[in-house]
Parts: sequence; structure tokens; C-alpha cells
Amino acid sequence: MNSTSTPGSTGNLARSRPRIIAFAGLTAVLALGAVWEPSDTGIPTCAMRLSTGMPCPGCGMTRGLAALLKGRTDDSFRYHAFAPVVTVLAIGAWAALGLGFLTGKNYLPNLNARGMTIVLITFIASFLAYWIYRMILGEVP
Repeated sequence: MNSTSTPGSTGNLARSRPRIIAFAGLTAVLALGAVWEPSDTGIPTCAMRLSTGMPCPGCGMTRGLAALLKGRTDDSFRYHAFAPVVTVLAIGAWAALGLGFLTGKNYLPNLNARGMTIVLITFIASFLAYWIYRMILGEVP
């Protein structure tokens, strides 16, 4: 077993390579979202939409995140109703990862906990139901 941390230690976990990469990725996404101006025109950036012509469950999420980071809540909801929730979660994860990196403590929730599993499954089911609803109404941006 090649472990560099003791069972009670979270310092190495909080500063692990995957968490540093996640922090850097979230930093880039949030920074780009803060400066990028979303538009309804132009080439779609969704790989599913480009390859199949059909919008994915997250279509509009990037534009919604960018709009919310500029304080335009109405536009954010128009692009995707889940964009504000995902943006707040991304900012929370970014803060928890950054604080964990600085302090060596783990501030992220245990995603393996039963309650968290129920929350995640509910979120995913709601997300997919919203996608189907948008597809039926033809309201995907």
C-alpha cells in the first residue's frame, strides 16, 4: 500500500493532485465565465448539438454561468434553470478546494455518504426531467 497519509490525516488528501487540478479547472472556468459575454448567435459549443443536432441536458449552462457571474440572474435562468444552482455549487467547491489547499484540511462533503447520494440522484433526475421538459416545449436555447 503506497499511502502518504495516516488514516486520520486529511492534509495530503486536501493537497492531492486531482484536487489541485480541479481547483485550477474551476478557477479557469469561473474566470472565463466572468469575462466571456454569452450570445445566442454563432456556432454552438455543445459537442452533442454539433454532432447530433440535438441539445444536451446541459445546453445553455455555460451561457447561464457567464450571465450569472455578471449579475444577470434573469438571463441565467433563461439559458438554463439549473445554471444558478450549478454556479453556486462550483463557487462553493472552488472555495472549499482553495481553502483546503491553503490549510491542509478537507472542506468538501463526503460524496459517498448515503444522504449525499440521495441528493445527487435527486439532482440528476431533476436535471434530466428539466431537459425532457425543455425538449418537449422546444425551449432549449
